[in-house]
Amino acid sequence: MAPVAGRPFLEYLLDLLRSAGIKDVTLCVGYKNDQIRAWVGDGSRWGLRVRYSVEKDLLGTAGAVRLAARLIKARSCIVLNGDSFLEVDLGEMLAFHRSHKALATLALARVPDARRYGGVRLRRDGKISAFLEKAETKLAPASSRSAPRLINGGVYVLQRRFIESIPTEKPVSLEKEIFPRMADGKLFGFVTQGFFIDIGVPTDYARAQTEFARRLDESRLS
Repeated sequence: MAPVAGRPFLEYLLDLLRSAGIKDVTLCVGYKNDQIRAWVGDGSRWGLRVRYSVEKDLLGTAGAVRLAARLIKARSCIVLNGDSFLEVDLGEMLAFHRSHKALATLALARVPDARRYGGVRLRRDGKISAFLEKAETKLAPASSRSAPRLINGGVYVLQRRFIESIPTEKPVSLEKEIFPRMADGKLFGFVTQGFFIDIGVPTDYARAQTEFARRLDESRLS
């Protein structure tokens, strides 16, 4: 619900889903979820059908998706992080995922310098071979040809059987625990040149105010 260019950040994510023709959305919510529910409602304002998966305790990003699975009937679903935005053609990404018969596909953003996020190494066949922690990524100077330029963009296509394999005994992170274990040929990366921003980083949250305001102005003029 953090305001960005006069709109709650969540609205940009809902718009992204709507523009891709998606109708059914499940929001994974917890702390102060009543504020989100009061604002989003049933999603009809965006032409969406919105349901809510409420965490009573913190479950981590993987645990939250696992909890929400009870509300999802489809064999695959698109998952978005709530504090980052990536311009990606979700239709093309889903087609890529299906054509590779992937269990999980991550949208990878291409950035000038991946050292602040941690990089991703991608094989020529589209499979992710490694995730680099921030400390590892910093070892390569940004000017180096070997320096990673790809990062996890926070948009995923996940098969239902992948979600159902997530353990439920304790909080689990997709980014720190589940995905790194799969970087052995089971995980695919879909590269996009689209605009990426992570408002969880204070400097980027400040940058988002002007970036999104400019994009809104451009959309009004087009």
